[in-house]
Amino acid sequence: MALMCAFFTILVLASASYYVCKRSLRECAATLGVHSPPDYSPSQRIVHAHSAQNESMAKKITSLEEKLNNFEVRYRVRHREVVSLLVKPVTYNFPKETAPYPPGYSEEAMNMIHNLTGTRVLNGLQPRYIHRMQLPFLVQILTHLLNDPFSLWPLYHLSGARHYMDFVIGIPTVKRDKQTYLFTTLTYLIKALSAEDKRSVVIVILVGEPDVTYILKLARQIEIMFPREISDGVIEILAPSPAYYPELEDLCPTLGDSPKRAMWRTKQNLDNIYLMAYAIGKGVYYLMLEDDVTTKKDFLPEMKGYIETTTEKTPHWIFIEFCQVGAIGKVFRTRDLLPFVTYSQIFYSNMPIDWLLESYLADRVCSIDKKSLCPAAAKKYKRLEKKSCAESKLRVRPRYKVSLFQHIGVYSSLQGKIQKVQDPQFGKVQSYFPHQNPPVQKITTTIEDYYQHSIQNAYEGIDFFWGKKPKKGDTLEFWYGRPLQIKRVTFRSGNAEHITDQFYNTVVEVLPAFGDNNFTTILHFDEFGLADGDVEEEFSLVKAIRLRVNADSKYWVILSEIYIQTPDEKKT
Repeated sequence: MALMCAFFTILVLASASYYVCKRSLRECAATLGVHSPPDYSPSQRIVHAHSAQNESMAKKITSLEEKLNNFEVRYRVRHREVVSLLVKPVTYNFPKETAPYPPGYSEEAMNMIHNLTGTRVLNGLQPRYIHRMQLPFLVQILTHLLNDPFSLWPLYHLSGARHYMDFVIGIPTVKRDKQTYLFTTLTYLIKALSAEDKRSVVIVILVGEPDVTYILKLARQIEIMFPREISDGVIEILAPSPAYYPELEDLCPTLGDSPKRAMWRTKQNLDNIYLMAYAIGKGVYYLMLEDDVTTKKDFLPEMKGYIETTTEKTPHWIFIEFCQVGAIGKVFRTRDLLPFVTYSQIFYSNMPIDWLLESYLADRVCSIDKKSLCPAAAKKYKRLEKKSCAESKLRVRPRYKVSLFQHIGVYSSLQGKIQKVQDPQFGKVQSYFPHQNPPVQKITTTIEDYYQHSIQNAYEGIDFFWGKKPKKGDTLEFWYGRPLQIKRVTFRSGNAEHITDQFYNTVVEVLPAFGDNNFTTILHFDEFGLADGDVEEEFSLVKAIRLRVNADSKYWVILSEIYIQTPDEKKT
């Protein structure tokens, strides 16, 4: 207790020093005559221009004030921790045997752990509790966090112990249905950073998956591709505990979204919330990215320069946009993350992350009629009192003149969803996915094919099938000469060039090898044109597989993937 009291005293003294330092900094600026330049006309600017030295000093003082403000946040975090210890000392004794290898690891995971013995990757399986993670979360809202004392304890955390960088770059990632872009994103980022930049940056990759085997494989791949960045702590890998996530199946869908989409965007919000909470107190600025972007060379110096200039002119900005697509390229001060994290916890299941950003801005600076600034903000920007909400948001959401980041992902993290993105740097986007399917006796269809895009070529993995507008009752049938045992089937419609050319209101049926000659429905094409799933054992021995259209379509249809998986092979 005496030790804690002494530490508390040190924190109080540090707080007093902080305010003295901050006041002295402002007095120093006033003595030097360094102020924010008034709104002069062009001729007046020439007459009253400061010297280059004073302008440089103004930028340095602005930068120092930013850092002092962030040190205040760190002080408050430590102060709260000490107070909680003084009021109610609690010791958490986590069993050592459950920290590195908790029960429930699969045999595959344990084999991988054995194979990775001696690598840095295994250090991530023995994470320390991150005290600051407790503060941003409201258990009164996310009540499921109370169900498990380990809910905020990371499942995996490979950290290089970098504590207070200029920039924290957050990249959430999950398994993608067809193609991963994470390594492309990391390659672009690392190549764009100079040696000096790397000393002031930490890239945090959040893996939003509960599968330890997948996490270890991904971490090992990253370590192999970027060994220097892992050893120097430039790249960190973080995975939340499965207990951090609520039961997503119990969500009430909003915005007219399907349950599948609602679960996907809610999970995406929770990943971003966890990542932002981790970034609080870890750096001065937080950069939001996704795992499927590229970046311009020297993006970091450009960002730093614009942030300094913007902070001088508009010190009350909320976040700065360096890309206008979705939630990519948004920069927060880490000391401003807590209000947004709190806001996001309230509405995490209501809307996607990019809408949360817009809604947060509107609630901060717009009146209830969404036509003007709120009274507090109007005092700061008197000339904008009668401006629209959109104009008000631009004042606190400055945008850089060009985009420093580009979205490259075609196949979304939401299974089956295709996002059309054209990027000449990555060549032609793959238009179909070939597989070696079981021999077929005959294939028939009532849908007229276009040019040489036949269903036979699609089944054999030579090309994709492209048919003219399907009508109700149209079918595609695959007949086998002898009974075929199937384990799983995948039919993917549409591709990156023709997203809308999908199967709508269409089912997958099988004709059992024995019994009557009636087809049985086993799958439905979802809203993204995907029918993919395991086949129940009672329907696994078949004579034929059929796709049947139940309603007229106003679009043509593309079948970009056909995969009939048998029990004796693994999915490719």
